[in-house]
Amino acid sequence: MDFRKLQAFAKVYETRGFSKAGAELFLSQPTVSAHVASLEEELGVRLFDRLGRLILPTREADILYAAARDVFTRLEGVTAELLRSQGRITGEVLVGGSTIPAHYILPEHLAAFARRYPEVGVRLHAGDTADIEARVAAGELALGVVGADPGTPELRAVLLLEDDLVVIGPPASDSRSLSWERLDERPWVLREEGSGTRRAFQEALRRAGRDLSGVRPVAVVDSTEAVLRCVRAGLGLGVVSRLAASEGLQRGEFTEQSLPDFRPRRGFWLITRTGRTLSPAEQAFISLLTAG
Repeated sequence: MDFRKLQAFAKVYETRGFSKAGAELFLSQPTVSAHVASLEEELGVRLFDRLGRLILPTREADILYAAARDVFTRLEGVTAELLRSQGRITGEVLVGGSTIPAHYILPEHLAAFARRYPEVGVRLHAGDTADIEARVAAGELALGVVGADPGTPELRAVLLLEDDLVVIGPPASDSRSLSWERLDERPWVLREEGSGTRRAFQEALRRAGRDLSGVRPVAVVDSTEAVLRCVRAGLGLGVVSRLAASEGLQRGEFTEQSLPDFRPRRGFWLITRTGRTLSPAEQAFISLLTAG
């Protein structure tokens, strides 16, 4: 089986488009189409249903892609090992970060890694905690940094650091003290289901003998930045990591609100797929993350 044809097929599968695949492989669209057509003829199966501009992989394509990805991973690993024997670390690291890690933790580590290993490319995918966990479990990402311990045997989790959760209000808040009894009188801006911040907030409420039924959400948003902007605009109270709120608090863009005996902390966890063999580049990135 021609390796170039397999590469073309895999890229069409990933991008769901012949033109997009060609652009990423620096090939013309007709060349990519010819590679896939030749592969279909060789295997005697249809790999894609072409429905106008919509490209849908068939069941046979799903089977072939899983095998192709394994082949590519093995070849990349062999190449990386050969280069490491010469004192070089090369390749690519696919990293996932939930909202806080992607914006406030990983960037400095990415910069330090690029300086130390200039022959390694790093791709960062940002999503919520549930999304990153799913992608690492599926093998789409080599590792992730998320805001909650997944608590599942298919993912290995290592605590990287801890941070406070803080309740913030708009700068014009007339009071900086909240009471449990009147908590539902204030509007709240909450993160979406699947967010590590929301999970940590729910767990902190549970430890205090409360739950989200005592919180009146006026909006549910899908990023920490959206929470900060909504609170700053006066929409309601929000719960965010102190890492995300610290600069805004210093500039007076928010006020920190207090609840009696409510001092929630959260962890940020490095996750990898249990049993997965990591490349030298991936191992080097993990070593840098966990070095402190």
